[in-house]
Amino acid sequence: MTESPAPPESAAPQSCSVTLTVSALVLDMDDTINRTGPAMRTGLWRATEELWPQLDDEERGRRIEDYVADRAGWFDRFSSGHIDFETMRRGRLGDMAAGLGERLDDERLHRFESVYRAAFAAACAPWPDALGLIDRADAAGVPVAVLSNSAQRMTLMKVDRLGLAGRFALVLSSDRLGSGKPDPAAYRAACERLGAEPALTGYVDDSLRDAGGAALAGLQSCWLDRARRGGAPAGQRVVTDLDRLLIERAGR
Repeated sequence: MTESPAPPESAAPQSCSVTLTVSALVLDMDDTINRTGPAMRTGLWRATEELWPQLDDEERGRRIEDYVADRAGWFDRFSSGHIDFETMRRGRLGDMAAGLGERLDDERLHRFESVYRAAFAAACAPWPDALGLIDRADAAGVPVAVLSNSAQRMTLMKVDRLGLAGRFALVLSSDRLGSGKPDPAAYRAACERLGAEPALTGYVDDSLRDAGGAALAGLQSCWLDRARRGGAPAGQRVVTDLDRLLIERAGR
């Protein structure tokens, strides 16, 4: 079978602008507002240098990517309320240690946390288009909240490091709600605390799974597909950058 020629670059699909007409806006934090992925890898690199200085760069990089992939599902168990944050961290780091033929003890976990948190916090940086979206929501008179699957103390740290203290009506995390994304209960809890109807609440997330959970909860959900992966189901709003997301206040 003869392959069809690749379409010219100009024929590549273009992201369209999306307008949300809402009384409140809820945003994911990690990799929607904060550049969490790069900050996490920076923290992991520094912390694993502290615990395992003998690793060469190639091996260290592989171990870090295994930690990020979290194939054992430790983070999902935390965000769904089945385990606490420390158990999640101990589990993920314990898996890394086991892969190196070692055992994780309390002293090594403490050393990891100390180095990781300092390096992670220093590496946090906002996505400029997220700051623009928050500004547009403010200008429209639409309150903005954060809904994260991370721990509350970590989420508040990110807000502070990004210079966004005081910019959000609410900062909510899964360990305070008892459920996490994509459970519809998490989004509805955010709406209830905002005093907003789900149908008049916007939601933005870089995770297609979590954007889908918001849609199931009845929110005006938008998937932020920065990597242009595609594959959103029919009816799912999509933008490839937040400059393309427009906010209007409902009832004006």
